[in-house]
Amino acid sequence: MGKETTIETYLGPLLTDPSKIRREAVRRRKPFDEKSVAHDAIQDHEAQGWQVDRKLKRLTKVRKEKEIDERLENRFWMLLVKLGYPEVSDGRKFTVLIERKGAESLRKQIDVFGKDDETVIVAECKASEKLIRRSLQKDVEEFANLKRPIANAIRKHYGAELKLKIIWLFVTENIIWSSPDVIVHTPVSSEGAD
Repeated sequence: MGKETTIETYLGPLLTDPSKIRREAVRRRKPFDEKSVAHDAIQDHEAQGWQVDRKLKRLTKVRKEKEIDERLENRFWMLLVKLGYPEVSDGRKFTVLIERKGAESLRKQIDVFGKDDETVIVAECKASEKLIRRSLQKDVEEFANLKRPIANAIRKHYGAELKLKIIWLFVTENIIWSSPDVIVHTPVSSEGAD
């Protein structure tokens, strides 16, 4: 993107305000989404998987269980907050700017991101409703190939003088990894990544 790239475009959206993190935690803690709808809209919502929670005088409260992948992301995000990470990803649309030489830059969505004074957590989450055996080779390779450009974006956002240790995690639920997928990748140093 060149010179017009600003520091805010490398990572975001981020939550750093403790009160906003608490509000987001209240939303993420619940395993379901909920909202109030008009009484005459109940049938439409039930057709979309919403269930009536309770009927009020003017509105009806409905709820729908979140998808398994969102529930896993929320649980891991909550863990980072409980561990005291003062800077975390906001919502499910957190992205990192990937700059490529000779090609147009692109944005990569990251499931969960957290930063404290010493470390950065970059997590990719995969989940299944039922226990399954699944090859994650494609996902792991893509994640490994993006380590260097993600590390570069993190350094550009926070400054190269901060020697942050980046922890790369693949978080799964109800997935039995295939043998070839259980590999150890050499960590990308935050110093030597270009």
